[in-house]
Amino acid sequence: MSTGRLDPKIPWLKSKVVEALVKPYATKAEAEQGIANSLREAYPDPAQANPIIKETQAIYRENFFPEVKVDWRTYPDFVGHKNWNGCFRCHDGKHVAADGKVSIKASDCRSCHLILAQGSGEALEQINAKGHDFIHTDAPYAEFSCVDCHTGGPQK
Repeated sequence: MSTGRLDPKIPWLKSKVVEALVKPYATKAEAEQGIANSLREAYPDPAQANPIIKETQAIYRENFFPEVKVDWRTYPDFVGHKNWNGCFRCHDGKHVAADGKVSIKASDCRSCHLILAQGSGEALEQINAKGHDFIHTDAPYAEFSCVDCHTGGPQK
């Protein structure tokens, strides 16, 4: 609502959206359908409902992962990964998916981030739409995650 993608003037919008988001869904496909059904019931006019549904489904896709039973309520204090483990509690290179593939490793910044430019001076002007590999400011730390050194307190 604060971004303007959902109209705060619509009656009961936040309540209805949150209600649709937090229902238990087994898969993202089931969630998309459930969200659409819930919000169409609350807002029968398609002109009003369709943008609400689209945005709510986008919120779900970005914040809910039913296959691994994780959503914004599961680990409320573990967003990010610089000063605490955050995502790297699981995406640490040690966990494997059901197909045997290693999940996102802590040293694979490009799995989640698109680094358009980095550094300073002329280096910062080298914008790359496909993204740069992350380069640590003082030395390569490929085998470490950010939290190994960045603790939110004095540096180790």
